[in-house]
Amino acid sequence: MDLKIPAPVTFNPHKHHFGFLTGQIKIWRGQDWEKVKPELFLMGENLIDLYLGNLSVNQVCYECIRHFRNEKVLERTAFLDWLHPREYRKIELADSSVWVVKKGIDPERFIHIHPAKHSPLTIRVRAATLKTVVVLTVRSVLIQKEIKENLHAVNTTRRFYLQLSPIKSLNPEKGITQLWKRFSNQLNEASPLT
Repeated sequence: MDLKIPAPVTFNPHKHHFGFLTGQIKIWRGQDWEKVKPELFLMGENLIDLYLGNLSVNQVCYECIRHFRNEKVLERTAFLDWLHPREYRKIELADSSVWVVKKGIDPERFIHIHPAKHSPLTIRVRAATLKTVVVLTVRSVLIQKEIKENLHAVNTTRRFYLQLSPIKSLNPEKGITQLWKRFSNQLNEASPLT
């Protein structure tokens, strides 16, 4: 996948773009774990807003650029004036997804974007949950009917691959299980719990 984020945008698809991650999973399945592992750390450690829509990474970035060009705030000074006095603003893209826009750290990439919390086509997940599910999916671990088998697979993955603490239980209706189903379904893997 093309990771060339167009300037002046800053965007991390590893933690904010479901479609990008499903594409990466297909690539990671054919790679050595030591090559995959550093990319997982790009997901961070906190809560993540994950975009589920059909716009590609490039389409998201170019729609944002088009928005700022139309607003006549694509130059750094004009953008900072548009943002001031707020720390962030929100914009809506063509698919009705809502994105948070704030000042980027890099002066060449001064428009930092990520999906807005509680907006259409976005879910909020913990970074540890996302990493766990991505590794399960990279390893092609299928969801089982027995929840204790799934719990064993999750905890083995968390301990061995991510050095995370085991969890006590799985809720079939939320968290790890729901995200795991979403990735499995997207990658056309059979999932008895679907």
